[in-house]
Amino acid sequence: MIPDFDLQGYTHDLMAMAIVDMFPEIRNAYDFITAHPIGDNGLQCGKPFIAVWRNKDIEQPSDESVHEHFRVNDARLRARFIRGLRNEALANTDHFGAIPTDAPQGFTKNVAEWLVYRQALRDMPQQAGFPFKAVWPKRPK
Repeated sequence: MIPDFDLQGYTHDLMAMAIVDMFPEIRNAYDFITAHPIGDNGLQCGKPFIAVWRNKDIEQPSDESVHEHFRVNDARLRARFIRGLRNEALANTDHFGAIPTDAPQGFTKNVAEWLVYRQALRDMPQQAGFPFKAVWPKRPK
C-alpha cells in the first residue's frame, strides 16, 4: 500500500487518532466519524471535523479542542499513524519475501526488490525529519 495522501498534512485520519488519544475508551467509526472538506479539485482542503458523534457517555469535544490536542501531540500521533500504515504495508507484503527452493532466477530478482522495499519500510522511523518529513519508499512492480 502506498499512501495516497499527504503524510505531512493534518487529515481526518489524524483527527480520529487524536480523539482516540483523548478518549481511549471510544472507537473510531463506531463512536464517532471524522470527515474532511473536499475542494472542487477533489482534494482535501481546510481542517477536518467531527461529522458524527454517537457516544452517549462522553460529550462531543469541539473540533478546535481536538485540533489543539493534535497540535500539542503532533509528533507522537503522526509517528504512530505512519508506523501503523507501515506495519500494514509490511503485513501485506510478507508473502513476497519467501523464495521457493525451485524458483527461477527472475523470481529471485523480484524477491530481492521486495526485500529492499520491506527494509526501507522498516527504516522509515530512522529517516531524517521523521515523522514530519516521512518519505514512503517506492513499491516494486
